[in-house]
Amino acid sequence: MRSLLVLLALATVAYAQFAPRLPCGFSCSRRTVVNAVIDGAPGTATCSENTTPERCLGCCQSRALQEGLDIDSSSGFISNDRRTCVCCFNNKNCRGNTFFDLQ
Repeated sequence: MRSLLVLLALATVAYAQFAPRLPCGFSCSRRTVVNAVIDGAPGTATCSENTTPERCLGCCQSRALQEGLDIDSSSGFISNDRRTCVCCFNNKNCRGNTFFDLQ
């Protein structure tokens, strides 16, 4: 039982590293990852993997929801290379952590 708890703790730490917290304010990334429990097991979805415009937008919105934002705080579009998804977020959930909040 103890080894199962240790493995679960290690998996949780490794799992949390896939999708770091979104930065405060407005930011965009081509490397957006969504962590989720998929069919009862921890898994990830990479927004730029096998992407289409619809999948890109949905993946970006899922990442916003994971962060506690509403879907209107995110946007997703296919990059000029036509292969990668760019997710943009407007993270207003961290007051006091941006340059504009310090003034």
